[in-house]
Amino acid sequence: MSKSWNEFREGAERLFDKLSSEAIRLGDAASMQIKLENCRGRLEKEYAALGKLTYAKLNGGRDNAEQIDASLTRISELRKTEKEILRDIEEAKAEADAQKEADRAAKEAK
Repeated sequence: MSKSWNEFREGAERLFDKLSSEAIRLGDAASMQIKLENCRGRLEKEYAALGKLTYAKLNGGRDNAEQIDASLTRISELRKTEKEILRDIEEAKAEADAQKEADRAAKEAK
């Protein structure tokens, strides 16, 4: 009876560890996806602002070169952030795939 209980407990602990690490991974993935969508939304707004500034300059002759330059800088920074987030997502996917492969190999080795 003691042996069966210990086996059950160890199995339950492994399952709990696996489930909790999976929940953390999914939470991190969701967080990164939200950051990406937020960044892309800000990027769209900045492109729209740049378009309005450019239109005002071309059609109204407004001297807004400083505003256009600032908008271009913000776009550049947002695109850099977007690339970083995408890289983080790809790294997380690669880590998850490697972990799944290691788990599968360990299971097959038993």
